[in-house]
Amino acid sequence: MKKFFSYLLSTLHYSLIPILAVIIFWNVPAEAAFESSGGARILLAEVASYGQYQLKPEFMENFYDIINDKLQAHFEVETRMTLLDEENDEAEVFSLIHMDVIAHSRLYRRELANVKMTRYGDSVMGKDYYQDEIETEARRKLEGTPYYLTPKISYYVKKLGEKYDVDYMLFCNVRDADVWRKTGGIFGASPDSDDLRGKRVQVEMEYFLINVKSGKVFEGQNSDKRTSLTVNVLIGEYGNNYTVGDMINYVLNDQADKLVKNILRRGLQAVI
Repeated sequence: MKKFFSYLLSTLHYSLIPILAVIIFWNVPAEAAFESSGGARILLAEVASYGQYQLKPEFMENFYDIINDKLQAHFEVETRMTLLDEENDEAEVFSLIHMDVIAHSRLYRRELANVKMTRYGDSVMGKDYYQDEIETEARRKLEGTPYYLTPKISYYVKKLGEKYDVDYMLFCNVRDADVWRKTGGIFGASPDSDDLRGKRVQVEMEYFLINVKSGKVFEGQNSDKRTSLTVNVLIGEYGNNYTVGDMINYVLNDQADKLVKNILRRGLQAVI
């Protein structure tokens, strides 16, 4: 197996050309979508931050667990090893798949990505591609439209899908997260910190559901900002001693609920 993943890494070229397909799809009632999800097996492949700032592992692992719990209520879910494990060949392959999906999506914003993501995106699409205003505008008009992975990446997804015995893979990119703006964000704060000046929390995330057999991708995104309402809710639940971790977890739970609902309503139908 190690040789297999070494082969994947050694044969992965950065000159990948996306195969985009414009598909017309429709909304279906949530109840009908829920019924059609019976038996669907999803691998929660990676929850990571490829945004401008790298989020702390404590937050990312917690978000992985939150999404996993929400998915379990509707799907058969497979999970990977803890996010805090040492790097290995398979973890790197998942990271490459995630970056490739982001780079080819209509949601990708080069100016909001970290160095690793921008380097990868530039290598597969070309830096000029993202600076072409006409191309960028045309790309954004297709936001939410399913598309296909490149053949090479699709091959990796299929092999990993067979290994984990799943029908779909889900990747989540937490692009941005702030607890307060005047004095900084959670990137420099501990989850136990009670320094909550500004008392505003915001999370922006995007997610990608992939059909492992066809390589078809559904993209979705959530953006949530909470101010006084969040503060009042947290005081009612934790008293006046709530922390940065409490604030961010409150919004992450809400984000995860919206993610699962959108997959049930639109995602599964889009990638069939």
